[in-house]
Amino acid sequence: MTRRHICDVPGCQHTRMRWQRICGTCYGKLSIAIRNNLIAAHRKKRMKDWRHWKQQAGSFLEREHPCERRTVSATQSFEMQQRLLGER
Repeated sequence: MTRRHICDVPGCQHTRMRWQRICGTCYGKLSIAIRNNLIAAHRKKRMKDWRHWKQQAGSFLEREHPCERRTVSATQSFEMQQRLLGER
């Protein structure tokens, strides 16, 4: 089974290629400074800076694109799983 690689931006659950740090959706929405610093910090193994830029990316997307970050309650999640499995 292959491993799923999740985007580094907090709250984003999109998958990315193994060699990428950010999914295509977040890459287009983030500012150039945030995404370049996030990628460079991880490449240079500066984990403290990387965590900082991850947090900045999450707050930027929350501020600039608030409607696109949708949360699902536990009840909604259970109902969607039931529909997916045909138990409803």
